Amino acid sequence: MENPPEVPVTPVPPEAEAAPANVPSLWELVFFFGLIGLTSFGGGLTAYIRRLAVTQKGWLTDEEFFSALAIVQILPGARVVGISVYIGNHLRGLLGAIVALISIMTPPFILVCFLGFLYFHFGENNDSKALLAGVTAVACGLMASMVFEAGQKAIKGIFDIAMILVTFLLVRLGHLHVQYVIMILAPLAIWWHRPRHDKKGGEAEHKGETA
Repeated sequence: MENPPEVPVTPVPPEAEAAPANVPSLWELVFFFGLIGLTSFGGGLTAYIRRLAVTQKGWLTDEEFFSALAIVQILPGARVVGISVYIGNHLRGLLGAIVALISIMTPPFILVCFLGFLYFHFGENNDSKALLAGVTAVACGLMASMVFEAGQKAIKGIFDIAMILVTFLLVRLGHLHVQYVIMILAPLAIWWHRPRHDKKGGEAEHKGETA
């Protein structure tokens, strides 16, 4: 009895396996980043983007978002712009990155020009000052929330806590520029979190292969 012919299996490229299951359209990116640009006042944009992109939309995981945030922190330029470009590129490639960049910057640019005109004419109004103070407080709350959530996932031991304290002391009390602090502490952090070879696991695997 002859065996049935084998059906060829087409290998799946790694890019396809790593692509997110919920891929938005370019128009969704336009509305997503346009809405962020129009509704984020007083800072806290990074926390706002994380809440929408990770928690609500599910386009990225927390690990992907905080890895991107760590990279953006050490690069020149606005952090929010870097995060937006990363998300757009992660979801839709180069075109997605361009769309995300234009969408998040154009609406605020137009709005700021209009608000700037109003502020310089009515900025001394007590209601305007109260509004700006309230928006700033909300932004600080969003950033504090993101720091807390990031700490729960990123802090894994005494070393990480020590790095946080040293960074705070160098920036706050030592008045060192952020780039210098990164140059000092990044090599140490990379060395500490380097992949470690498990000798016991390696020996057990080697014994299993020889057996």
